[in-house]
Amino acid sequence: MRISIGGERVEVHDDLARALLAALRDEQPVKPPQASTFDDLTALVDCISRVTQRLTVVKELAMSRADATGSYSNRRALGMAAGMAPSQLGRVLEGHGLPRDRRAGGVDLAVAFRTTDDGELHLAAEPDVAGLPSFTLPSFTLPADPASEKAESVEFAGRELTFYYRPQVPIAVAGLGRTAGYTLRPEQGPIACVTEPVFDALFGDPRLDPTRPNGR
Repeated sequence: MRISIGGERVEVHDDLARALLAALRDEQPVKPPQASTFDDLTALVDCISRVTQRLTVVKELAMSRADATGSYSNRRALGMAAGMAPSQLGRVLEGHGLPRDRRAGGVDLAVAFRTTDDGELHLAAEPDVAGLPSFTLPSFTLPADPASEKAESVEFAGRELTFYYRPQVPIAVAGLGRTAGYTLRPEQGPIACVTEPVFDALFGDPRLDPTRPNGR
């Protein structure tokens, strides 16, 4: 079955297409797949797994960005929308660099980085990072940014970068903006959200018109 999204037609497993349509329409009850052979059912399971993984990532990013829109965003409403208990919601947000308890601190905020092959510091002067904690991501490969498919070819892809961060910046003054939810995860150490300048240096400005506040 082919579905059209944004003018692009995509070939989708028939049962998956019907399930997506039913989900968007919020139809109840859930109907079993019509496929009957082992190969067809296995292919359906594989396709659903890939879609579910991608949607889970997008869901978590949306949740973290929603929480970062204000110091007193309604986490109860967010948890209900996500179908999560408060403890589970807290773990997800914490995994994206946001505080589980907003009364107990803030976010670790990456404000500058250094290319370790040539020692060049980006987005800050040496005095500005003196004394700041840091972490290094060896062989750092930039993942594809949801707003752009060109991330793999940007200047810093595949290079080893050292990031400097300000620990426990109150979320009310962190200024996460459109990058809320994008985090850096070293193997050991804090999970740090990135500032908009760091995000733009790594991925490029994703806005259609950077001269306008909302880019649209």
